[in-house]
Amino acid sequence: MSYIIAFVYFSESSKEFPVQCFRTDLKAGDEVIVRRKDGKLRFARIAQLRYLNWDCNGRIECRRQEAALDYSGNIVLPKKSPVHIGVSTPYAFAKSLKDLGWMSCKLRNKMYRAAFAKTNNANVAYILHRKNGIDLQIISKSEHGEVIPYGFYDKTLHDGEVVRHSLPHTKFNLFEGVLRFAKSFNSNEEDLSRYFVPQGSADKRTDELKNKTKKLDPYNNEMQDIYDACSDGTGGPAYLGDGIWVGSGGELHDWGR
Repeated sequence: MSYIIAFVYFSESSKEFPVQCFRTDLKAGDEVIVRRKDGKLRFARIAQLRYLNWDCNGRIECRRQEAALDYSGNIVLPKKSPVHIGVSTPYAFAKSLKDLGWMSCKLRNKMYRAAFAKTNNANVAYILHRKNGIDLQIISKSEHGEVIPYGFYDKTLHDGEVVRHSLPHTKFNLFEGVLRFAKSFNSNEEDLSRYFVPQGSADKRTDELKNKTKKLDPYNNEMQDIYDACSDGTGGPAYLGDGIWVGSGGELHDWGR
C-alpha cells in the first residue's frame, strides 16, 4: 500500500502506469528508476503524482541520477533502496508524531491501526490512524482527565469534536497536514477549525475508473495496465478499493456495493 501514487511512462510508450512512491521530493517530469512487478528495473519519467493509497506492485526505487550503471550497463541502485524521503508512509508519520511528544495508545478497536494522544492547557486530542484515513478528536480536559502513557483509547467518535479524513484523493499530503494540527494543538492554539474540514474520499477510484466501472468494459487496454500494476502476479483479481476489483483481462467487477 502506498499513499503517494506516481503515474509513470516508459520511453517506448506514452501510457501511464501507477507505481508506489515513498518520497515527497519528486514532481511531474522527474526521471526515476522503477522496479516493475517482474522485478526488472526500468528508466521512467513521472507524468503525475496523486494521493490514492493504492496497492501497486511496481515502485519507484530512486531518482535516475541517484543510480549508476555497471560495466555491463545494468542499473545499480543506491543503498537502502527504495529511497524514502519525507513523511510519505505510516511509519514516518508515527515517528514524527512521537518526536512532537504525542503518546501511543493501546487499542481495543480494530478500526484503527494506531492511536496517539496529547494534552495541552485545555484539551485532550487524539489522532486515530485508520487503514485509509485519519480521524482527529478533541475532548475537554475537564471531561476527559489527564492522558495516561500507553493507556487504552476507550472513547467513541460521539465524544468531543471529531473529523474523519480519508487518505485517497486529498489535495495535499494528509500526513503533513495532521502534523501541522499536532503542532498547533501543542501550541495551545484556540481556533483549530481549519483542521476539522473533512479531506479526501473513502472511494479510492479515480474519475476515470468510476466512468469505466459504469461501462464495465473488458477490452480497455488502460484497465489492463492498471491490473498489471496492482495484481499480485497469481492471475487473480486485483483490489482497487471500495468494492472494485480489476480482473486479469482488465475488466472491472463492482462487488460488494
